[in-house]
Amino acid sequence: MNEQRNRQLSAIVGTFLVLIAGGVVLLVENLLKTPLLLSQVTLLGLAGIFDIVAATDTRLTDRWAWYQWSGLGNILLGLSLPLGFVGSENSLFFVLVAAIGGLSLAAMGIDMLVYHGQYTRSERLDRNST
Repeated sequence: MNEQRNRQLSAIVGTFLVLIAGGVVLLVENLLKTPLLLSQVTLLGLAGIFDIVAATDTRLTDRWAWYQWSGLGNILLGLSLPLGFVGSENSLFFVLVAAIGGLSLAAMGIDMLVYHGQYTRSERLDRNST
């Protein structure tokens, strides 16, 4: 995939995550009284915001490359996944399954943020700037 397509995907994913987080904030009463849900919604919202930042050319993407913002979004999304299953029936199983998925997403995000996609892409994304 080319850079433009990846950035468009970041915009779509980011918008979706922000809408989900915003919907939960609007629909759930006393969100402050449920710290796990509040944490999950905060992580989802921030992940969406970072993906939207990745999709746009701003001063923020001048400081960090778009893929680093997307990587940070992936890390936060990966961290949020298991939180939705904590305290549910058979929670240990579902938390572990979601944690494995979240960990792989976070690992890909770390690669994008720190290593410029060296391990998840065929070549580093910063290859033109070095």
